[in-house]
Amino acid sequence: MIDAMEIKKKEWEESYNRNENFVFFPHEEVIRFVAKYVRKRIGLNAFQEVLALNRAPRLLDLGCGIGRHVIFGHEMGLESYGIDLSDKALQFAMEWAGEKGMAHPDQRFRQGDIRSLPWEDGFFDLVVSHGVLDSMPFSVARESIPEVHRILAEGGLFYCDVISGDNVAHSREFRGEEVVQGRHEQGTIQSYFNFGKLNDLFGQFFDFLEVVLVRREDVRKGGYGSRYHMVLQKKKT
Repeated sequence: MIDAMEIKKKEWEESYNRNENFVFFPHEEVIRFVAKYVRKRIGLNAFQEVLALNRAPRLLDLGCGIGRHVIFGHEMGLESYGIDLSDKALQFAMEWAGEKGMAHPDQRFRQGDIRSLPWEDGFFDLVVSHGVLDSMPFSVARESIPEVHRILAEGGLFYCDVISGDNVAHSREFRGEEVVQGRHEQGTIQSYFNFGKLNDLFGQFFDFLEVVLVRREDVRKGGYGSRYHMVLQKKKT
């Protein structure tokens, strides 16, 4: 019998083979998160520290794809790592990281299941995850959150965003799952969220520092979609 995660891995490999999700610039909300909570750039080579540590903060991109947020973290002087299901995406990520001068990129990227993270307890200060936890069955996402909590240091921060049911095809309170039928990411799972589902996912392990619902409306063609952007803090054990 083929493991369900192997099926999901195959779907994402096919997506990357179609040259989907080759995104090279960090998401603006990840940039904002780092500037507000970690390190703010105030010049070409000057930074203002926000997170006071006696070493470079360690950041994990959960579902890193080709590594754009790992590269961004590196450029911001963070010790950044990534994990993803796709071998193809990770091969590209390591090549890109090498070109950017990251030492030993093969040690910074791991292929694996986010329900079993290959790092020790409290290893990371920060985790970011853009467009990942809503691209899998909710049951899988739910199994991953205790792992994110485990690998974060006390008081560690977690930036995450997920899709809301608040769009032209659903309602704000819709919290179901659908198999993607369109060509982009075809065959993968799209899991929609309302605040109750967010609380079901994160509430046991994290405190909500920020929860913002951002709607994008196409004024010319019509239609709209929305995403929740969150900053979470690890609850004390």
